[in-house]
Amino acid sequence: MIRVAIVGSGRIVPQMLEAMQTVPGYEVIAICGRSREKAGRFGIPNVYTDYAEMLARTDIDFVYVALPNSLHFEAARQALLAGKNVLLEKPFTSTVEQACTLFDLAAERGLWIFEAISNIHLPNFHKVEELLPLIGPVRLVHADYDEHFGRYDEYLAGAHIPVFTQEYEGGALRDINIYCLHIVLALYGRPDKVFYAANACGRNAVGTSGAATLVYDSGLVAVCTASMDSEGPHGFYFQGERGALRVYGLPNFFTKVELLLPGQEPQVFELNRYEHRLCHQLEDYRDIYLAADREAAARLQAQTLLITETLVRCEASQPQ
Repeated sequence: MIRVAIVGSGRIVPQMLEAMQTVPGYEVIAICGRSREKAGRFGIPNVYTDYAEMLARTDIDFVYVALPNSLHFEAARQALLAGKNVLLEKPFTSTVEQACTLFDLAAERGLWIFEAISNIHLPNFHKVEELLPLIGPVRLVHADYDEHFGRYDEYLAGAHIPVFTQEYEGGALRDINIYCLHIVLALYGRPDKVFYAANACGRNAVGTSGAATLVYDSGLVAVCTASMDSEGPHGFYFQGERGALRVYGLPNFFTKVELLLPGQEPQVFELNRYEHRLCHQLEDYRDIYLAADREAAARLQAQTLLITETLVRCEASQPQ
C-alpha cells in the first residue's frame, strides 16, 4: 500500500482523492492546507496547517503536491529533503533548471518524483501511437482544449483566483494547453520552432486563451489551442497523407479514437478502462514505484523536461 499525504486543498484534490480510492494500492493518510477547515472537508484522517509538521511523519511514502503552479518547486523540494517521494501536479516547475534540481535531488536520495499528467498514460493515447503509421506521414495536427471556465466570470468580476493570475503562473498555456502539448511532444519529440500567441483580456494580463504552433523540419506542423474564456472544439485531429485520426473529448482524457482511411468505414476505439481521467496514470506510477523500474521513470522524466522546456520556449516566443 502506498501511503499518500497531500499538500493543497484546491479543486484538483477531490478529483485525485476519488482516483486514489478507485485504483488499488493507494491510501491517503494526511493533508496540509492553509486552513484546517478547508483541508478538513475531505474526510482525510490527519489534517495539518504546518507543512513541515506533516513532512515529519514517518509513515508517508508519497507527497502529492496540488498547489498553485508557482509553488510547485519549493513544496516538492521540501518533500524530497524530508525523504518523501513526490507526485507533483502539472505543470511540473517554472523552469528547466528547477525541474533538473528536483530530479537530481531525488536521484541523490534514492527517491521517486513524477509529474501528474493524465493523458499520456491513457490506453486510448497508446492506441493513437499504434495507429499513426497507418495514415502515413502526418502533416498537420490540430489540438484543441477550449471551454469557458466556470470561474472566468468571477475573475472578470474582480475575484482573486490563482489560475487567472501571473503571480501563481496561471493562464491557458500552463494550465490546459499543456495537455495538448504533452501529446504532441510524446509523439513527435522536440519541435524545431515554437510560436505562441496569447489573448490577455483580463485585468492582470494573464493569458486566458492562446495558440501554440510547433514546427518540425520533418514536415509537420502542430497547432495547439486552449481557452478558459470561450467555448470551442475539443480533441485532436491528425492529418496524414493516407488518412486521418480523430480523437474525441477533452485532451486530458481521450474518450474515443476514430481511424479514417479513404474508402473504408471509420474504425472506432474506446479502450480506457476507467471513467475517471486520473486513474490510468496512478496505475503506472504505482507499478513503476513498486517494481523499482528506473527505466520507465527515466522516460517520464525526459518527457517532463521536454514539456517544461517547451512551455518556456512558448512564453519566450510571444509577440511583445
